[in-house]
Amino acid sequence: MDRFHFSTVISNGYLYKVLAMYQSLKKYCNNFRLYILCIDQSAYDILYDLKLSYVVPIHLSNIEDRHLKKIKYTRTKGEYAWTLKPVMMHYVMKHFKDAKYFAHLDGDLYFYENIEKIFNENQEASLYLTDHNNSKRFLDTYNITGKYNTGFVGCKNDEIGYDAVNWWKDQCILWCYKDADQKNKRFGDQRYVEMWEEKFSNVHVIKTIGANVAIWNIDNYRVSSKEDKIYVEDEKMIFYHFSGLSIYNDQEFNLCWFEGLSDQVVKYIYIPYLKELSDMIQYIKKRYPKFESGWIKRGSVRDVHYFHL
Repeated sequence: MDRFHFSTVISNGYLYKVLAMYQSLKKYCNNFRLYILCIDQSAYDILYDLKLSYVVPIHLSNIEDRHLKKIKYTRTKGEYAWTLKPVMMHYVMKHFKDAKYFAHLDGDLYFYENIEKIFNENQEASLYLTDHNNSKRFLDTYNITGKYNTGFVGCKNDEIGYDAVNWWKDQCILWCYKDADQKNKRFGDQRYVEMWEEKFSNVHVIKTIGANVAIWNIDNYRVSSKEDKIYVEDEKMIFYHFSGLSIYNDQEFNLCWFEGLSDQVVKYIYIPYLKELSDMIQYIKKRYPKFESGWIKRGSVRDVHYFHL
């Protein structure tokens, strides 16, 4: 039995990021499988051809039923990808059952330590969530994006975990849009999990500040590096969520389209990640020269924090 079965959903635009995430997982986490749902054919073809250890690419046709195909055209591509997050997680739990834990991971996560630590906080729990832990400049977003961030959602292989993910899936199929519905506490796929604590038992909110560090909470912490480890305050960072990062080419990036970052955060967290992304882009471009996706044109999003390697 594997320890972890992770799932994620990517388009062509997330191929480089998910490959970087996979490399970080492989470095720090053993005994896992990463199931990658590809909503674009090119991403699937490349992942299938790469034949990466511990990676199982899943074609969209394996997931889509008639109902999903119908709602697909009522949502943007991004909204449909959000819809598919719990659908994919449920699919993995149903068809690849041989694991102790399951988790959805957004493709723009990057790991610096073994994810085991966050599950070990409460081995009796069935469901695992991470609070946004918003810093002062993001406090007003709680009413929009909610308390928890679904870039990471974990569960144990038990009845509660299965029922909760199945319920999350059903809610996202009914409604999953980028424009927040504050009255009903809905925003994409995200705010539904706030109801888990009311509907299900054994919910654990991750306590370590090193899990799901991101632009919305990084201002809360002192960031440092010691012996090739990144620390937030005195805790080792487990994973960082590079939300809002855009790739222009293998040397130019927008670190985030909605807020800027401190020089210290850029130095210790972003520059090493950008170098890995750059190497990945060059490798894929050399091996698959016809693949011309994975980046966006500068100016298509707010150029808040431009960076050139």
